[in-house]
Amino acid sequence: MKRYEIWYAKYKYQDCNHIEIRPVMIWNDTVFVISFKLTGTDRGDTKTEFQIQYWKEAGLTKPTTIRIEKVLRMDHSDFVNKIGELDPRDRLRFELRLAGQ
Repeated sequence: MKRYEIWYAKYKYQDCNHIEIRPVMIWNDTVFVISFKLTGTDRGDTKTEFQIQYWKEAGLTKPTTIRIEKVLRMDHSDFVNKIGELDPRDRLRFELRLAGQ
């Protein structure tokens, strides 16, 4: 797994035992995987919500937002299959957003 890859993963909700298969974006793969939660819900393009402009190129089926404040610590066994990768144009925009620009 590499940074900016988008995967389907088993996501367990914090407030219950419900598990869903949801898209996530990989940020770091060490002993465990750090990823960002993705959502198809339009939450705008703000400091904490990053709208992917090139979502089709990333292998996604609909407009998608990266939930910057929803950092997930996951096990390798949580991952189901790779969807695609964030387009280089969105990668640059995302890095600038994280840098506060």
